[in-house]
Amino acid sequence: MRLFDHGLVIQRINFSESSLVLKVLTRLYGKQTVMARGVRKNGRDGRRAALSGFHTIDFEGQARSQTAMLVLTRADIGHARHRILHQPTALAAAQVMQEVISRLTADADPCEALFDVTSSFLDFLEDGGDPLLHLSMVLGRVLHLLGYGWRLSGCVGCGRLDNLAFFSVKRQQVVCTSCGGPYAERLLPLTSEVIWAMDRLDWPPASGTLSSHGAGLLYRIGINCLARMAGERLLTDGPFRAMMDHRFGYTHAPPIQETADDRQRAFGNFSLPPVQGGIGFELQK
Repeated sequence: MRLFDHGLVIQRINFSESSLVLKVLTRLYGKQTVMARGVRKNGRDGRRAALSGFHTIDFEGQARSQTAMLVLTRADIGHARHRILHQPTALAAAQVMQEVISRLTADADPCEALFDVTSSFLDFLEDGGDPLLHLSMVLGRVLHLLGYGWRLSGCVGCGRLDNLAFFSVKRQQVVCTSCGGPYAERLLPLTSEVIWAMDRLDWPPASGTLSSHGAGLLYRIGINCLARMAGERLLTDGPFRAMMDHRFGYTHAPPIQETADDRQRAFGNFSLPPVQGGIGFELQK
């Protein structure tokens, strides 16, 4: 079996001394697991450059059968994105998106819209777009594409459409002031601009769609909903929040206590180089 497609490398796992096992989001075939033999050993291998960073690649894979793992036979850079790796906040945002796709999408389940919105998101980061605004909006889009979208039809407790002030991650629905007030510490706060953005989820978001405060609230809603779907918190969330903390309006949640192993897994699995400086810690490969 041969497979030709455009792809985005979303996870890299070292295999033996010379190879990589890749998770690749393809446009036509969904998420695929691909063995890239020898790319770590041969520095002149053209595939090595294509598989680093956040480029869109044109690749070819071959497998002995429908159930066997694909083996990478060719990989070329189709659309280059070099600047993300040199912008710490953009890199951290891109890593969050990689982990969301890696953990919450099924293998070989094609969704062209997911590939397109992910590619567009990476393009905005490459061009210097606001990482917080674009990540908060794209996570909402991904939630809906994966079938986990939120409900804004009325308060989960009483059905009211006015005085909506909170969001329940457990129910994935809005809550009014009367019903949510006694449980405010367990709920995420809402503002009118965030409700408006959640209802529209315009992509790409126009500049000024949300204030920094609103984008921070929307990000917390999206990332918490996704973490609930994954069954545990996302490893890349903590580093991104640490970099953007001064912009978040939500302060009720206690800080996540991360171990060195958590940080290494987050950066080691979802990008080639760890971010050095700017987030309160340094990692060594």
